[in-house]
Amino acid sequence: MTVPAPYHRRFVSKFHPKALWAHSKTEGGQRAIRYSATSIICVGITQVLIIIFFNVVKLTPVQSNLSATMLTSIPAFALNKYWVWGKRGRAHMRREVLPFWLFTVAGWILSTGMVALVTNIAGNNDTERTILVMGANIAGFGTLWILKYLFLDKIMFGADHHTPYDEDIELEEAGIEPDLKHV
Repeated sequence: MTVPAPYHRRFVSKFHPKALWAHSKTEGGQRAIRYSATSIICVGITQVLIIIFFNVVKLTPVQSNLSATMLTSIPAFALNKYWVWGKRGRAHMRREVLPFWLFTVAGWILSTGMVALVTNIAGNNDTERTILVMGANIAGFGTLWILKYLFLDKIMFGADHHTPYDEDIELEEAGIEPDLKHV
């Protein structure tokens, strides 16, 4: 009888460079890489918008964070749906857009709380405040990053996920009126 390796050894072995390299060649690994790239792109967009809204438009830190977050959520949704998970067709409001926005709002709430906290720490130095606001935004969204990936992959856009709503979308795109009994 073989004794399984302790949990920490099994956990660490999954993050060994060889294991990560092998995983990066799988469909799941490629999806995780695209998700990470999408996140980097959207963090960059958000940070640029925070600088513009805070330093040029002269919005408050909270307003700058909200504006940047909401504007960036549009390309974030599109990149996640179409590029990361390879889904096609128009977005379904209840099954795709609203859940995605719930994660966006949760990230905004976390990041806004952090923005409010760091704004009090920074005082009147605009450069310091800008950097702290940017960091707070990243920290707020970073806490949800893995949960959001798991949700998008396992529930919303995953390859194995197919619901009656997917069939309705397919029927609508084909010009056929869907049966709305299950809605």
